[in-house]
Amino acid sequence: MLHTFKRLPAVLAMMVLTLGLMQCSGDSKYVPRGPRMIVLGFDGVEPSLVQRWMGEGKLPNLQKLMAQGGYRELGSTIPPQSPVAWSTFATGSNPGGHGIYDFINRSPQDYLPGLATLILKQPDLLLGVVPTSKAHGEITRGGVSFWKVAADSGVHATLLTIPYTFPPEEVGEGRMLSGLGTPDLRETNSTFTYLATDLTPEELAESVGGGKLVKVGMINGEIATYLEAMMHPTKNERVRIPVNFSVRQDQSVEIRLDGKSHLITPGTWSPWLPFRVSLTPFLKTTGICRFHLFSASPEFRLYVTPLSIAPSDPYMPISYPESFAKELFERVGYFKTVGWQFDTSALNEERLTDEEFINDMKVTTADRDKIFLSELEQGDWDLFIGVYTDTDRASHMFWRFLDPQHPLYDPVGAAQYGDAIEWTYRHMDEFVGKVMAKYVDKNTTLIVLSDHGFNSYRRNFNVNTWLAQNGYLTFKGMEKLKPGEEIPAEMYPKGEFFPNVVWRKSKAYSLGTGQIYLNLMGREGQGAVRPGQEYYQLLDEIKTKLLAERDPATGEAVVQAVYLGKEVYRGNYLDQAPDLQLGYTDGYRTSKETMLGGIPPELLTNNLGKWSGDHSASPMEECSGVLFSNRKITKEQPAIVDFAATVLDYFGVQKLPEMEGSSFLAGAGQDSSVIAVSK
Repeated sequence: MLHTFKRLPAVLAMMVLTLGLMQCSGDSKYVPRGPRMIVLGFDGVEPSLVQRWMGEGKLPNLQKLMAQGGYRELGSTIPPQSPVAWSTFATGSNPGGHGIYDFINRSPQDYLPGLATLILKQPDLLLGVVPTSKAHGEITRGGVSFWKVAADSGVHATLLTIPYTFPPEEVGEGRMLSGLGTPDLRETNSTFTYLATDLTPEELAESVGGGKLVKVGMINGEIATYLEAMMHPTKNERVRIPVNFSVRQDQSVEIRLDGKSHLITPGTWSPWLPFRVSLTPFLKTTGICRFHLFSASPEFRLYVTPLSIAPSDPYMPISYPESFAKELFERVGYFKTVGWQFDTSALNEERLTDEEFINDMKVTTADRDKIFLSELEQGDWDLFIGVYTDTDRASHMFWRFLDPQHPLYDPVGAAQYGDAIEWTYRHMDEFVGKVMAKYVDKNTTLIVLSDHGFNSYRRNFNVNTWLAQNGYLTFKGMEKLKPGEEIPAEMYPKGEFFPNVVWRKSKAYSLGTGQIYLNLMGREGQGAVRPGQEYYQLLDEIKTKLLAERDPATGEAVVQAVYLGKEVYRGNYLDQAPDLQLGYTDGYRTSKETMLGGIPPELLTNNLGKWSGDHSASPMEECSGVLFSNRKITKEQPAIVDFAATVLDYFGVQKLPEMEGSSFLAGAGQDSSVIAVSK
């Protein structure tokens, strides 16, 4: 266990045991007697693909579900991206009501980006060694989740891997396993490790998004190295996990980790391998990882998954109750707990192949199936919600094989891996079929949804570059330019976080996937735009120019919509909203450089990364999700903001005043006669 405590005195132990026996003698498993609801979420399912593959007969269970009740496109959020949309799903509020506008937020005082959804806290140590509290997360989302409201009214809920439910919250007699947003054991979103003997100095010098490259030396077939875990709470360094490899003559490799050995051969994966982590004599925990061996010799190349918090012994709470993660482990074995479950970074950096990414995706998805079916089988729930994310990650990485116009489209690759996205949709359909066959009766409503759709991502738009070229963002050296003179390529600053920007002479800047902020006096640390008339005139001016911007390579409009924050958002967190939110034409997206405050010299570039599909700054109107139900859907244009009202109304629970939307289902939850029978 994480904490080491002294043995309880014998008398106290006997009291605890006696109380436990007395309690158990009167306990009985909860048996629901009213209406039930199952909600299955599939992140990023695109309506046009669903309709295409339903038309081809590839999604028969969704076709059946639509015939029983209904199907609609589901309106998303501005912008239509996971942290925003799932926060709206949870709270029934627009982003102004919960404060999540993107993966990234910014500090107005120093203009620096930060993680929008989470703050991680280290464990408190007495005298630097004895833990007095666990490491934990603090959620930054505002608002109250509908499952919390339901639980407070006696609804028993089982909530599995809903995005952005880390840290898990108390849900009465229910259970929760955190989903997307749960960190790895490094306390990052997801960081892989790639070990190799032939990494070049140039490769080692590169910044690797979401990964760590380690050059290892091999002496007589032996390699000694280490993996890095969390930052030590009292030392300015990461905790190191020793790992050794022995290369054998038959090209197999013996992995020695935490005193245990496992043999792996080229082209194969190890099972989950656990290892102990000792931070202090009184603070210990367990992590897990898998290894994939590409080659043993003459060059050693090996991929290590992001280190996961072990569900058997969590370093920080990843479930409610805290024992629930261990209970799942005892039922189904080890499973990934890191929220970003599919290693898109390793594939994008070409440290995983398309084939191995798909193999890992299928194994990971099968593990999630086991967890979901195991909990459905428990039967002690009124409300069951489970969310998959493979549909989204496959679309991000393999859209290049669906879009012949994409710079990375390859007919050979399309023939080999072009069905990767379709596989996730067919899995979705198969799982829905299993649930319909066994767990849906006349008293059970089944809902299947996605939070947003998808578009192609062919071209990068450098928003800060556009702002600089149009006179809204100034960096050092630009004062020497004559009016109308083009900025020389060598003058653009290198790096992230607005290098060399002269804030007192800058009117606007961009961070995140499509947000623009004005450099407002009284809000930003070095504001240059006066509130009032100047502020509103500048918003209109930038919006007009952006809508007129054309890509010289294609002639297309780069931006299809520009939303004014004060017009589309409302609520207690309006002060954190971007002043402008971009909605890109299909095929375009904010560059990764812009997301973290970079200002590269090129305005538009081809997207040559395998991350080839996107949605994070698409127009809301062009990026809807999907909604299926075995009950009639009464709203012509339902939206994800309606979910809180729908579920609470179904269980006869009053929604909170700040919750927007209304129920999209026919009839009250207590009237089971209007629920279609799917058996």
